[in-house]
Amino acid sequence: MVAGTSGNNSGVMKAQKSMDPLQQKVPGSQPGTMPGDDTNGVPDSPATASMKEERVKAVNADRHKRLEDDVAKLQELTTELKADVDKSSKDELSLEVMRKAAEIEKLAHDVQNRMKN
Repeated sequence: MVAGTSGNNSGVMKAQKSMDPLQQKVPGSQPGTMPGDDTNGVPDSPATASMKEERVKAVNADRHKRLEDDVAKLQELTTELKADVDKSSKDELSLEVMRKAAEIEKLAHDVQNRMKN
């Protein structure tokens, strides 16, 4: 145990819990609603429902476009990486090849996470 600290960290835990933005109560919010959704249990009007549907479609279209762009970039990078590896000797790889492989890995991970969400 470090001098000056106690074995009881309950005060720290309480402070951390009180600062957790996911557990803070938003005035006028219902469980399972987004902040800013001031429906208070009242069903949406047809115009509001249509606007929400259009917003969801726009967000999905933007997400899909970003995925298409990133996948095209992945294809370009992997083609370049293959060409670079084919040019190099069996005993050496350049820093550029290593950088490109790391960039491919990061981009592929980002694409995979966005596809899950």
